[in-house]
Amino acid sequence: MDVLDEVAANWVVPVIVIENADDTLPLADALAEVGLPVAEITVGTEATIYSIRLAVKYNPNMLVGVGTVLTADQLHASQNAGSAFTLVPGGR
Repeated sequence: MDVLDEVAANWVVPVIVIENADDTLPLADALAEVGLPVAEITVGTEATIYSIRLAVKYNPNMLVGVGTVLTADQLHASQNAGSAFTLVPGGR
């Protein structure tokens, strides 16, 4: 199953903002425990990239993506951290 199919199959994708990277693993564990194996971590805090890296490393069955990507640097950093998918804000 490809990434898009996996995201679509889960119907619900929690969108999370992590201010403190120490919150990443407990949150990822809680999401997986209740059957939500897909999450989007939004760009916007100092903890974003490190949080993606942690979630991917310690929750290998979770599909972790990044959202609200506005720059090429954010895209490359999130890809290097292991993000499985990227979402950008829409516009006209």
